Amino acid sequence: MNRIDLLASLASDSNILLDVGCDHAYTVITACKNYNVKKAIASDIAEGPLEVAKANIIKSGLEDRIKTIKSDGLKQVEDDFDTLIISGMGGLLIKDILESSIDKIKNKKLILSPNRDYYDVRLFLTNNGFQIIDEYAFYDKSIFYEAIVAIPGEMNITEFEIKYGPILLKKKDEDFINYYQKQYDKFNKALKNIKKIEEKDNLELLIADYRKILN
Repeated sequence: MNRIDLLASLASDSNILLDVGCDHAYTVITACKNYNVKKAIASDIAEGPLEVAKANIIKSGLEDRIKTIKSDGLKQVEDDFDTLIISGMGGLLIKDILESSIDKIKNKKLILSPNRDYYDVRLFLTNNGFQIIDEYAFYDKSIFYEAIVAIPGEMNITEFEIKYGPILLKKKDEDFINYYQKQYDKFNKALKNIKKIEEKDNLELLIADYRKILN
């Protein structure tokens, strides 16, 4: 399953799905076509991707179920929605988008797939009344991704789980283990060539984390 299909499937049976940073609207189209999502909103900050999204929506015959909105994050989104997808950008940017529209996401299901900085996303969720109910680690076109599903609620979570994912650490799926095995091997090899004490100490801490994951 590729990234678009996975994210769309995680929104299955939503009444109104909002995709922020929709990038051509492939995810919302897939969600409406294949996963019983009744209506959707495709939002993007840039006019170019939004125009392509509109054309793709019309081509798919879903213009009566999917609308487009030009918006900086959720700032210009006034429509109601029950599920939010944000993917394809860094975790710090996702955190900033959520933080700047905290009142709009309080009772929503969040599907988040950052390209990096997963820790910052999980920390935000932990500190803002969300509980992580599922996580996925996967490769798409040889690139490693994670997806986080969260709903309103409280959770007890350790610093280690915030770093690497409370559910991912339980599941230990093949792609998750493969990724951290590669990281472990790469950093272990690099360690031999590092002379600076502080750099070496930091790398050794990472290697210890990866060893813990793999065991």
